[in-house]
Amino acid sequence: MKITAQEEYGLRCLLQLAQADRETGLSVKEIASKEGISPAYVEKLLRLMAKAGLIHSVRGVNGGYRLDRKPTELSLRDVVRALGSLPTTEEICDRHPGNRTSCVHIQECCIRSAWSTLTQAIDGFMGKVLISDLMGPEAKVTQTLQSRITTPFSV
Repeated sequence: MKITAQEEYGLRCLLQLAQADRETGLSVKEIASKEGISPAYVEKLLRLMAKAGLIHSVRGVNGGYRLDRKPTELSLRDVVRALGSLPTTEEICDRHPGNRTSCVHIQECCIRSAWSTLTQAIDGFMGKVLISDLMGPEAKVTQTLQSRITTPFSV
């Protein structure tokens, strides 16, 4: 799984809004300064999240961006879907047909089961992780996230 810069920075911007006062929100400049990202890129990310209904802008002297829902009502999946997406099993398989137009294993593929199981597990995990779970010290966040894993994998 590949996390894009858009997803990483977008999540960071959303977390800034989640930690801000709900009534006042934050301006693009404030978020850009706090995250070390250009204001133009922050604006682009915020527009994508606003289009997805995660945040909204407020005009005026005290304008800025605010969350549309509480951090306890937004999931990591919501943010990733607004900013990009996880590849589906079909997209993974379509990317690697060798030097043919379609994979030689299109009818029967044991690897497809692995990709399908993996993408379902990731999507399920991201749906369980709330934005509020990501707020706080790293050790607490780690503990919370590990409790979300129903079947731990060991390496």
